[in-house]
Amino acid sequence: MRRWLFLIPFLLSMAEPVKDSKLRVELEDKDGLKHSLRGLVCNGRDNLRVREGKVEYAVNFSSLRAIEVLGQDGTQLKVRLSFKDGLSRDYLIPANTYCKGNSQTGEAGFYLRDTKTIFIKTEEK
Repeated sequence: MRRWLFLIPFLLSMAEPVKDSKLRVELEDKDGLKHSLRGLVCNGRDNLRVREGKVEYAVNFSSLRAIEVLGQDGTQLKVRLSFKDGLSRDYLIPANTYCKGNSQTGEAGFYLRDTKTIFIKTEEK
């Protein structure tokens, strides 16, 4: 029963549509294929939940320049976030973090653990 309680919010977050955004995303997956996306949502949120020690942060995608996946240790994924202000820091996130973005082909879905790098640009209008 406890597993179902975890699974229900996770499945609902996967059904969340990608919000219209000014974000342009260039993603390279582990196979070396490059994907161009517009907008980014991870686990149903327009920010990335990261952990540093015992503290959790919600990092807005618009404040990031890049996300680099460094490796996986069990249920945790180590990522390096490069901020637009020049700062880079390493954080832990759940390895099952599921993200979505829009492409010309349709809505793209992927686990962060299956990516190498994600470059994020914010369009000015």
